[in-house]
Amino acid sequence: MVPGCIHPGTISLNTIWYKSSCIMNQKRNKYRRVMQRTILLCLYIIMVFTSSTLYAAQSKYFEHRYEYKLEDVMKAEKFAQKERYWEAYAGVKIIGYVFLSKDWTERHVGYSGKHMETLIGIDTSGNITGVKLLFHSEPIVLIGLKEDNYQEYLKQYTGKNAIKGLTFGNEIKMDAITGATVTAAVQHAIITESAKKVAGIAGMTKHTQDKVRKISSKSDILNWKDLVDAGAVKNILITSEELALEGKEAYLDLYIGLVSPPSIGKNVLGERFYNEIMEALKPGETPVFIFSMGAGSFKGSGFARGGVFERFSIEQEARVFNFTDKDYRILTEVAAKGAPKPKEGGVFIIRGKEFEPSNPFKLKLMLPYRVGTEKKFKTSGVEYKLPDRFLE
Repeated sequence: MVPGCIHPGTISLNTIWYKSSCIMNQKRNKYRRVMQRTILLCLYIIMVFTSSTLYAAQSKYFEHRYEYKLEDVMKAEKFAQKERYWEAYAGVKIIGYVFLSKDWTERHVGYSGKHMETLIGIDTSGNITGVKLLFHSEPIVLIGLKEDNYQEYLKQYTGKNAIKGLTFGNEIKMDAITGATVTAAVQHAIITESAKKVAGIAGMTKHTQDKVRKISSKSDILNWKDLVDAGAVKNILITSEELALEGKEAYLDLYIGLVSPPSIGKNVLGERFYNEIMEALKPGETPVFIFSMGAGSFKGSGFARGGVFERFSIEQEARVFNFTDKDYRILTEVAAKGAPKPKEGGVFIIRGKEFEPSNPFKLKLMLPYRVGTEKKFKTSGVEYKLPDRFLE
């Protein structure tokens, strides 16, 4: 019996009328539901379209593009175009090189998700002769910064040597662009990595990368002390005392290691999580684990706001690898017996075939902290080389 309909006991005209009435009501109700769903779908489509349009308009609002000449970053009598760079000449002598960052480090993107295109000049000793921003869409205006702040930040690169290395937070100050840490960190990686790559192509630096070796597939059961003693895990320890803060406890006690070797990865992550990570990898990708204890944070808050981890990077030769929230899986505990309990941690995926896990690399860390009302930065790092026992 259809709800709401009276069913007479005998077949009669009333019965036929009631049944017809119920069928009509059902059809009207069905039609009404279909119309409601159609209207809701249309409203949803309109909302999505409107949001996309507003986002595109907002993104466009933050875009800045500037005209340029090669002379803006290098004074020279003439320039000769090569593949991905220009040679600068004084008479017949090469005095330096000019290049566009998008040809060398386009994978580095800022808070907006777009590359900050930069024109860079270096002399034949690797000294930076000039830096000019050509395009960016960073929303720095939202935190009260102007374009002049950005340009002022970039001026400090001129005269510094890119080959010897520039420490972000020390040689390169953030005073002019305070609050835009993500933008500054990515811009720094763009300038330094591009310059080092061109210096390498120009023969200013020697390629010293070790012979590539295959990672061992052997899987030994190791406890935390075994891993540390074997050199499979490296540590950065920063005490409160070093930062002129009260207390003698560790402000940041950080550990890093490669995940790929089963004898390391399975013991640190546990077999199930290890298998999940390894099965999801694409060719040329390498996972590392990083975790820490203490009041300090190596992750920072940039990844929550703009998707970029601005406090650390990994460097190998001339290459700099930054990480976003898309390269990250949270790590809340370490499986190895005797391991410390992480306060924060993660597995980070190094993407790109340029990275060679069997060769040495460095973890670079920039840790902000406050002494009273003054904001300061502590830079640190550690070199990691996979021990021979985990290689074939």
